[in-house]
Amino acid sequence: MSLIRDAKRLERLAQQLLNNKQHNGGEEEEEEGLAALEQAANFVVNFNMAGLYRIESQMFVEWLRDHLCDVDALGKKMIGGDGSDAKDLADAFRDVIDRVDRHRVQSEKMGKELYEKAKSASKKSKSIHQRQQTLRDVARLSTQLSDQLNTMRQLQETLVVPAISRVVPSSTQKSFNNKVLLKLGILESRAHLVGMHDAVWECGIKGEKEKFEKEIPYVARMMIERWRKSLYLPKAGALDYGVDGVKS
Repeated sequence: MSLIRDAKRLERLAQQLLNNKQHNGGEEEEEEGLAALEQAANFVVNFNMAGLYRIESQMFVEWLRDHLCDVDALGKKMIGGDGSDAKDLADAFRDVIDRVDRHRVQSEKMGKELYEKAKSASKKSKSIHQRQQTLRDVARLSTQLSDQLNTMRQLQETLVVPAISRVVPSSTQKSFNNKVLLKLGILESRAHLVGMHDAVWECGIKGEKEKFEKEIPYVARMMIERWRKSLYLPKAGALDYGVDGVKS
C-alpha cells in the first residue's frame, strides 16, 4: 500500500514540475524541483520498491509456495475430508503465486525505467521540449506503476491473504514477519514502517488501521513520529516537494 501511495505522489510531483515549466517557472526553482524529482524517484524505486521486492523475491514467494502449494496441508485445513481436490487447489495457488511474481518482475523493469527518466530530466544538455517530454514520461510511468501495483495488491488481498489466514498458523505468520524485519535491517524496516503507517492512515479504512495496530507492537507505533523525522523524511521528503511550501 505504501509503494502505491508513493508512486502516486511521484506522479503528482512530475505533473507539478511540468505545469511549472509550462508557466515559465524560474531557472533556480526548476533546478530545485528536478533535483527533488530525482531524489523522490530514487526513494520510490531504489529504496521502497527495492526493499519490498527483495523480501518478495528472496523470501515471500518461496514461503507462499511452501504453505499454499502443500497438498496435504490444503487437504486438511481448507477442504477437509480426504482432500481429493487438494492437488487442484494447490495447482491453482501455484498459478496465482506465479502471476504475483511476474507482476513483480514487470514492476521492477518499469521502476528502473522510471528512475532513469527522472534522473535524466535534470541534464543540462536537454532542450526545453525534451525536458517536458521526460517529465511527461515520468508522470506516465508513475501512473502505470501505480496501476500495476494495485493489480498485484488486489490479487493478493482477494486470493492469497484469505488462504494464508486459513492454512498458516498465526504463530508461523508472526515468525515469518520477524524474519522479514531482520532481513530488512533495523533502520530500513523503521523507515518502511513509517511509510506503511502513513499509507494506512491516509486510506482511511478502519479495518486497515485496526490490522496495523494489531500487528505492529505498541512501542514501535509510539516511535513512528521520531522515526519519521530522523529516518523517513531525509529519504522520502522530496515526494512532498511543492506541497504547502515544502522544499527539498
